[in-house]
Amino acid sequence: MIHAYLGADGPGQSAFGSTPAEVKLAGGFKPWGSDSLAISRANLRRLVNNGTLALEAARWSSDKNRENGWFFSADLDEPADDQGSPYFYRFDITGLSRRAWTVLGNIGAPEMNLYLDSDDLDTATKIAVIWMASPRQLLVMSPVGVDLIDLRTGKNPDVWQPLKDYNGS
Repeated sequence: MIHAYLGADGPGQSAFGSTPAEVKLAGGFKPWGSDSLAISRANLRRLVNNGTLALEAARWSSDKNRENGWFFSADLDEPADDQGSPYFYRFDITGLSRRAWTVLGNIGAPEMNLYLDSDDLDTATKIAVIWMASPRQLLVMSPVGVDLIDLRTGKNPDVWQPLKDYNGS
């Protein structure tokens, strides 16, 4: 399996919460502006069609402002340590491959790479982009369910466990 990684600094630091209970309650990870694949697909088309995808990626990468709800970001590299974070998450991105912008027609998105788990946006279940200025940060546009997320805690930093099975100890 191939994974992307998220750290959590404390409650309220992200759209999906940061404690395992909050992430479970939210149903997993998702951008503020999308809670379904249909909305994620529409958001991607909107940003590409109006030519603002790279601008919004740059804004998100610098501000992580929840009002800019197109993405949530994940690292493609597993950090050597959790930087003091009590919870650390990973999720499966197996099948996510770089795709040509032609899957959206003749419109492209300069400074951006498109990643889908399908050759067709309408059948993709994993939707992400990478802003070329930050090539190791995956900007995820589709929801990621609890069943696809693993958790590592500061109490047990060498063990990944399914988030769905975590009971707080």
